[in-house]
Amino acid sequence: MNKKVTIIGAGPAGLVAAANLLNSGVEVTILEKSKFPRVSVGESLLPISIDHFRQVGIFDALDAADFLKKYTVRFIKGEKQINFVFAEQYTENAQPWTWQVARARFDQTMANAVIEKGANILFETEVTAFNYDGNQAHVSYKNTEGEHTIESDFVFDASGFGLVLPRLLGMEINKTFLPNYAVFSHFKDEKRANYFEGERIWFDVLDLDLWAWSIPIENEVSSVGIVGNKRHFDDNPEDQEKYMRELIHKSEFGKRYNSQEMLMQPIWHKGYSQSVNITTGDGFALIGNSTEFLDPVFSSGVALATSSAMKATDCLIRSFNGENVDWKEYEEFIEYGVDVYRTYVKAWYSGDLQDIFFTDNLNVDYKLKICSVLAGYVWDKTNPFVTQHKRAIKALAQVVRQFENR
Repeated sequence: MNKKVTIIGAGPAGLVAAANLLNSGVEVTILEKSKFPRVSVGESLLPISIDHFRQVGIFDALDAADFLKKYTVRFIKGEKQINFVFAEQYTENAQPWTWQVARARFDQTMANAVIEKGANILFETEVTAFNYDGNQAHVSYKNTEGEHTIESDFVFDASGFGLVLPRLLGMEINKTFLPNYAVFSHFKDEKRANYFEGERIWFDVLDLDLWAWSIPIENEVSSVGIVGNKRHFDDNPEDQEKYMRELIHKSEFGKRYNSQEMLMQPIWHKGYSQSVNITTGDGFALIGNSTEFLDPVFSSGVALATSSAMKATDCLIRSFNGENVDWKEYEEFIEYGVDVYRTYVKAWYSGDLQDIFFTDNLNVDYKLKICSVLAGYVWDKTNPFVTQHKRAIKALAQVVRQFENR
C-alpha cells in the first residue's frame, strides 16, 4: 500500500496505531516531543489492551519484558473491601489478566517493537504547524536537526495531554468535567513481601472525593498517588516530598511507603479532565487522551487509547483500500465508550458506585457485569451495565441502600 501516515506522539495510542498501519503496508513516521525513556502516568493497564497488543503483533515483545501481571484489582474503604477478578467477568472470551507497568520501560519496549516493524520515530521533536491542502497533510516540526515539514496522506494526533492539533487548530478545549488533582511518585517497595498479596494493585478510598493508589510496577518499586477534588490539596507546598509523604500517611498503605525512598519528585496533574468537541477533520483524527481524559480511578486512559487507535486505523485502512468510510463511525465509537466511562466516574464521586462496591450484599451476576466494564469492555452491547449504564448503576445503588438500611 503506497500510503504515508504521520502520528504525533509515541505513547500507547500512537504506537498501537503505528503497528496496525504497518501491518497493512502503510509507511509510518512518529513525531515524539519527549526523549525516551520517560515517566508517564497510566501504569495500570486493563485487559482489553492486551487484546489490541496481540492483534497488532507486539504482544510477544511486551510479554518478553516480564512486566508484573495484574489479575485482580482491590478497592478498600476503611474495613470494607471488594476484589474484582478479571478471570471472573461477564464478557465472553474476555482477556483474564493485564499488566502493571513502569511506563518508561513499557513505552520504550513498545517503541522498540514498532521500530522493528518498520516505523520511523523522531524523538525530541516538536510539532509546530499543520495544514491539509485537500490532498496531502503537511506537518511542520523542529528538533536538533532543524526545522522540517513532512507530507503524508493522513495524520493521527496521539499527543495526549499535549493536545497538539487542537491547540494548533484553535479548537475549544473543555476542562470542566471534574475539578480534580492527582499527584504521584515512585517509591522503593522493599517491604512488599511483608504484605499479603503485596504485588496487587490497591485503591484506598479516603473520602467521597479523595482516594489513593498503590501500584507495584517493578521489582521493589511501586507507583503511589493521591487523587481527588482540588479542595483536598495545597496548590504549592514548599517541600514536595514532605507533602507527598503526609498525603500517603492518610492512606491504608501509608506505613508501607512512608519510610521508603522516594525515587523522583512528585508529579502533579491539576485539573486533568479534558475533552475537545471535534475528533476528526480534513486529513486528521485524534486518538487516545487527545480525544478525552476523564479520571484515573478506573485506569481507563490506556484502554481508551488502544481502543481508539484500533478503531481509527481500521477506518483509515478501509478508506485507503477504496471504501467510502464515514468518520462518524469512529466519532460515535469514541463517544459511546467515553459516555460509559463517564457514567462510572460520575457514579464513583457521587457515592453511588462506592455504595455498590462496599456493600456486603452485591449480587454475583451484577459484579461480573461491572467487572467487564472495569476490564475495559465498554463496547460489549450484550452487557446491560454497558447499554443501560446510567439506569443500571443508579437503580442498583438505590437497591443496595434500601437493603443496607433495613
